[in-house]
Amino acid sequence: MGSARSIQSSSFGGLRVASNNYFPAHSKNGKNVSQRCTINAFMNIADRSNDGQGRNDVIQLTAWGKLGDTCAKSMSPGKEFNCNAKLKTYEARVFHNDQPITAPDGTLIMVRKVGFSITELTFGDESAKHIANEIQAGIRPPDWNMVGSAGYVAWRELLKRRNALVFDPTQPVFGYAKVILPQGPGIGAYTPQPVGMTTTPGAVEAAVMTAAAGNPAAVNAALFQPVSAPAVAPAPVAAPATVMFAPPAAVAPAPAAGFAAPTGV
Repeated sequence: MGSARSIQSSSFGGLRVASNNYFPAHSKNGKNVSQRCTINAFMNIADRSNDGQGRNDVIQLTAWGKLGDTCAKSMSPGKEFNCNAKLKTYEARVFHNDQPITAPDGTLIMVRKVGFSITELTFGDESAKHIANEIQAGIRPPDWNMVGSAGYVAWRELLKRRNALVFDPTQPVFGYAKVILPQGPGIGAYTPQPVGMTTTPGAVEAAVMTAAAGNPAAVNAALFQPVSAPAVAPAPVAAPATVMFAPPAAVAPAPAAGFAAPTGV
């Protein structure tokens, strides 16, 4: 007879952050959609590929809601993490050069895709290259990890401020994630309005812009912006707001020992 039910479970360990995108909360055809952070992560699978260094794979995972906010603010380039995730399939448009591909009659081309939604997450170590970049840019004190030092105290306070920051739609990034505002027919603001209530295309952009204007935390938006040029690391004092989050440049993380560099990331 068999079973009428199926089960699935997905676990990932030793992943590294390649890049991530942040999609703010909005509504689609009157239905609320929570904010999310999509993480492009690479992993090195042990086998005989690449002269024995292993096979490189890239996978995309999604963190929803408050977990998505945490990931956007915490997942620096090259950061290691482990997670459990739920597999989901969905219909998605096909893009080329950021433009949706259509059939000759104008119909959007859709394909079935597989995605993974994170259910449990633990963070690992940061990339050594990312740490060096922040120290060189004057963002992180040189003695940030020396317990009891002035730099250690300043760094802990800086992390508290980072964690307290909120999304500002006027900025192109949120934490380490590129911001992608929702667009298209049926897109509106995330509201407690009943499902089915009509919304005006573009309303979500206007709504979040208005919210940001009255948001006291919006003054911290510059904390996510890259510094214009590396600076000599200053004395270990609390970092200024203008350079709190910014790496000097978006760079691919250097692989750790025994971890093959990904191709095409």
